[in-house]
Amino acid sequence: MTEPTTTSEHRAWWFDAASRWWAVPAFVLILTAFRVVWLVWFSDYTLIEDEAHYWEWSRRLDWSYYSKGPGVAWAIWAGTALFGHVEWAVRLPAVIAGAVGSVAAALLTREVVREHTRAHPAQRAAPFVAAALYQCVPAIGVTGVLMTIDGPFLACWTLACFGAARALLHDRPRAWIIVGGALAIGFLFKYTIVLLVPGLIAAVLARRAWRRRARSHAAWVVAGTLVALLGLVPVGIWNAQHDWATVRHLLGHLGAPGGDTAHQHKDAWTPVWALEYLGLLVVMGGPVLILGVVAWFERRRLGAGLVFATACSLPIALVYLAVSLVAQTEGNWAIAAVGAMIAPSAWLVIDGVSRRDGAVRILWGAALVTGLAVALALPILPALSRVGRLGGQIPVQRMTGMRTHAAAVHDRLDALAEQTGDDPFVIAEHYGRASQLAFYLPGHPTVYCASASVGGRRTQYDVWPETDLANPVVNEALRGRAAVMLGGRRAQWAASFDPVYDLGPLPGEPKANRTAWVGYDYADIRDYEPGWAAGVDPVVRPTPNPDAPEGPP
Repeated sequence: MTEPTTTSEHRAWWFDAASRWWAVPAFVLILTAFRVVWLVWFSDYTLIEDEAHYWEWSRRLDWSYYSKGPGVAWAIWAGTALFGHVEWAVRLPAVIAGAVGSVAAALLTREVVREHTRAHPAQRAAPFVAAALYQCVPAIGVTGVLMTIDGPFLACWTLACFGAARALLHDRPRAWIIVGGALAIGFLFKYTIVLLVPGLIAAVLARRAWRRRARSHAAWVVAGTLVALLGLVPVGIWNAQHDWATVRHLLGHLGAPGGDTAHQHKDAWTPVWALEYLGLLVVMGGPVLILGVVAWFERRRLGAGLVFATACSLPIALVYLAVSLVAQTEGNWAIAAVGAMIAPSAWLVIDGVSRRDGAVRILWGAALVTGLAVALALPILPALSRVGRLGGQIPVQRMTGMRTHAAAVHDRLDALAEQTGDDPFVIAEHYGRASQLAFYLPGHPTVYCASASVGGRRTQYDVWPETDLANPVVNEALRGRAAVMLGGRRAQWAASFDPVYDLGPLPGEPKANRTAWVGYDYADIRDYEPGWAAGVDPVVRPTPNPDAPEGPP
């Protein structure tokens, strides 16, 4: 970093306003209002696959679920119970989580920079900068309007960091209750929050003063721990009732023995996976992550706050780096590593602007541009998709086509009902498409998922008795009926339907290569025999149906 060229601090025009007590609440309220107004009145986006699947969970409240805790289902249930089964009600908890996350980032930063504000009054603006930077992280900006587990999880992670910073940096023992509560709620959304615990332990061990404080706070640390353990209760109860299905699911992600994908072919490890992980982390974190790294060049002046933030952030980043050495990771898995580093990033922005540091000001500007681009991207992409050659390169169909697609599936169901005189059903190879059709088909009908039945991964659909295709009762209820099938190959469906006709992609199909099928006279999908090891198609049902229609309706 460049050395200051003058002994006096430069005060940017916005420092005074950003230092006011109302700056953070005003920013959060304005951003939240913008998101709510857009979602309610202007958004054209249909639910993505994970959103729809979590909505399916919310229709069947439980202690926990196959791959995740119950937090996302409970949150969506609250939204739809108040406002109905509409897209914006499903996504409302994401907006609220985004607001909570920004406030938590501001509170965390206030604790980190408090000791600097007397000598450098401009640092009073750092909490506002942190609230803004939180929304400028690309991955976090997207989670502010799409209802996945990441938005609430990141908010809880940042809130837990605030509580720990308050306890360790400023000797506030009761703040351990905040830590425990945030960990408990965060665990209900995403189990990854347990990786903050070794970070907090590392922070305690990092400084003698913090070790003394932790010992003197022992009673409150125990109380916070007990509160945190409450988050394990519903997940533990459900898994004890379901043969620890979630453990097998997590092992399956690693391709480890005992996982739910042990029978499937796995790609051989390649060093590209580790490089891909690091690259995705930088892309997901954007300029905010780079600001956090640059803050290390000023670590002597920031001091304890940077030590604390680094201790909280490193474990999750290193754990998933280790995972990338044995399995392929996904870009959002380690994004919480950016959470605590927002505080030193905010400190650095104020410090760099005050010293007219060109590199910091460029990164600050890049972060703001990135945040604005992320905030405006979803609202303006549908309009851009209709502009000349540019429009053809913007795949908005994947997030806007489900209403048209569901209408096409419904038309096929009506035609099948008229042709067969029976009640046809819908079955999809992938859980996401099954969930989307359950949401968008009239009446929210039961839609079945064939993933585990045709050699794929198990899903929550295989846990619910009424949708489990391995359940003899379900198969008997479906026997002899016709169906519209989404995805998969002819051989997968021919084992249980006769005949099967290829419809090609239906109108509105979000994924151009996903074919729809019509099948008659359902027998039993358990007859499918996947040929994973030999790489061959399965043996299909040998007995032809003499009453089969000559073609689809």
